[in-house]
Amino acid sequence: MELRQKLFLVLGLMAVVPLLFLLFSVVDRVERQLEQQASVEIHERLAMLSREVTTLLETQKAVALALGEVPEVRGYGASWPASGGDGQRLAEFFLRYQHQMPSIQALRFIDAEGKTRVKVKEGHQEPTPHRDARGVPYVEDLQGRPFLTHAMLPGVSVGLSDFELGKAPGEADFCPSMVRYTVPLRDAGGDLLGMLVVNMWGRQVDATVQASVSGHPGEAYMVEISEDPARDGIYLYHQNDARRFANQLGTEYRFARDVGETLWNRMRADTGAGTLRTDDGRMLFYRHYTPDPARPAGRWLLVIEAERSDVIAPVAALRQWIWGLMAAVLILALLSARWVAARLARPVHELADMIIRYADGDHRVRYRDRRRDEVGSAGRAFNYLAQNLEQAERGREEAERVARQAERLASVGELAAGIGHEINNPLMNIMSLAALVQESLPEDAAEAREDLRLLQAEGQRCARIVQGILNFARENPPSYQCFDIAALLEETAALLRHRLEAARVHLKLDVQGAPLRLEGDPNQLQQALVNLLLNAVQASPANSFITMRAAREDAHLRVDILDNGPGIAREDMARVFDPFFSTKTDSGGTGLGLSVSYGIVKRHGGEIVLANRDHGGLRASIELPVAATAASPASEVRHAG
Repeated sequence: MELRQKLFLVLGLMAVVPLLFLLFSVVDRVERQLEQQASVEIHERLAMLSREVTTLLETQKAVALALGEVPEVRGYGASWPASGGDGQRLAEFFLRYQHQMPSIQALRFIDAEGKTRVKVKEGHQEPTPHRDARGVPYVEDLQGRPFLTHAMLPGVSVGLSDFELGKAPGEADFCPSMVRYTVPLRDAGGDLLGMLVVNMWGRQVDATVQASVSGHPGEAYMVEISEDPARDGIYLYHQNDARRFANQLGTEYRFARDVGETLWNRMRADTGAGTLRTDDGRMLFYRHYTPDPARPAGRWLLVIEAERSDVIAPVAALRQWIWGLMAAVLILALLSARWVAARLARPVHELADMIIRYADGDHRVRYRDRRRDEVGSAGRAFNYLAQNLEQAERGREEAERVARQAERLASVGELAAGIGHEINNPLMNIMSLAALVQESLPEDAAEAREDLRLLQAEGQRCARIVQGILNFARENPPSYQCFDIAALLEETAALLRHRLEAARVHLKLDVQGAPLRLEGDPNQLQQALVNLLLNAVQASPANSFITMRAAREDAHLRVDILDNGPGIAREDMARVFDPFFSTKTDSGGTGLGLSVSYGIVKRHGGEIVLANRDHGGLRASIELPVAATAASPASEVRHAG
């Protein structure tokens, strides 16, 4: 047997036997432990979900009960049978209360006969198109509805309806999910005066269920267990809204059908918590929940579904890694045997070939061998040399780009100053003459007056552009003083409050480690912050958030402005600090805001960075030295895609 074959057998057996023991003993045990741990964690989340849902429902019940004790409600109920009550006064109270409690979808007063006398829905009072036998108007007749029948039973202080989609009689479309709380109103003798019905939006229940799987693999469901075949097994909550409330939407989506009749009957017959596995590898963790103890027949099933492959994913990856490692070991043993028989000089020649290729211009070549001998050390030294040469080349290119940027800004600044002074004087003359002509016109020259007004407005716009050019070209040195950057950020936010409100954009301040003292010119730095924040406001969609964050980093202070806009196109990144460059073609921008901000930060010896965020939006960062320093040629503008 050749030496190469002997080496292959010895190395292969030494490596493969321990790996096989690890695969068939340790890995299987860890897999079972992972399943047990996942079961404990998920059942803890289900128990927490049950408590959170209970807290939510009890809180909403308390709101309904408290509302039933309000004088406006009880006064209307007490006066209704005799005089008809003051329905308009009650409706106005309902409207005010609903405005203060957005979680309420509708409020209504129902008399003892089941007729809705007053109803407020989603901020509007419902009309009363019907008349009873006495000619008294009412909104709708709900006599015999299950939630009313249950609420009128003796001992019921507040009735809880089914969790379902809302739908008013005569309407074609459903409202989003909701829960009705019915409070019977009785007089001192126990006679029923009427009922207060409070409809609560179901999105809080939805959010609570969804939060149970936040940050974990799997999906959460809420399923109804009911004696009514139409409701038994329907999804009360599912991430896909189209699969919910099959009994109302007329679909076939039911949890009972998705898991199969056998598993459903086992889960339905249970009254506690448990875990089941499906044939296709799913793990179902469930817990029974009774939302209304007065209606024990109406139960919910809280379910978290997880793929078994996700639960044991770390072990599965380890198993695949071991199989791959065994294959690699066998291949390595064969290659090692061949390597021992090969000539020792071959790796030296290979390294020399790499050096020649690098010298000929192939800068991607690297030494990949992991040898631990002298040849390996030489190869790693070659990699280190190549890496340092490339870093030096990138640094040189970056320095040249920064120098070109500074030269371009300086030349444009000189040109802008000359143009601004030359245009400003004749522009002022034009505006003054327009004002004089307007004053000399007769009162009936309305059209000429309007033309002159437009001329002056355009002149004022040109004057603002010229002023921006002069501000850009002036480059006033900073007037240093020590101040708290947190106070400056709050003042800047206050200055732009109306702009933020007009754009329906929300601003969040995040100052870490306040107070943050800084030596600089607060007026100039505020101008730079205003420019960046205005850009963020103009780029952000309505109802989005802008975050303005400040933190200390060693001897520097960093301010980040993060928006959720479209970001900056890659081809525009290199030009965003150029004077007069703007992507806001329809907003009247001069294209000088970022150029002015760059000049201010540079004069403070700082750095300004624009970078597109990974999940959308733009990050504008200003990094300034905490202690006053002269502007350095090393101050630079960096662009990141």
